[in-house]
Amino acid sequence: MENQEQQKQPKKQNNIWLGTLAGALMPLVFFMLYYLFRFGYMPFSTFIRHLLVADTIIHVLSLAVFPNMGLFMLFVRGNRLRSGRGVLLATIIYVVVAFIVKLL
Repeated sequence: MENQEQQKQPKKQNNIWLGTLAGALMPLVFFMLYYLFRFGYMPFSTFIRHLLVADTIIHVLSLAVFPNMGLFMLFVRGNRLRSGRGVLLATIIYVVVAFIVKLL
């Protein structure tokens, strides 16, 4: 039965590494978009310094992970479950790193 399910899944873009890569890059893209649209007038280093001083970098990074939910749903609805697992893995890694940084 599992073989039948695997045959139904599209071969293209159904790979845990692709999902992990997409899930790792999506928050970075949204973080950069946040910077460009909200603080594009200041240099990037000043923006990072501002986030560190205001102690809000974890909040911004946590919000940047939300688009992974849409990416995950896109993969799952497209029956690319392995890629969806990769997105979930990348999201969990982001959460663990944010938790560790928050404790420090």
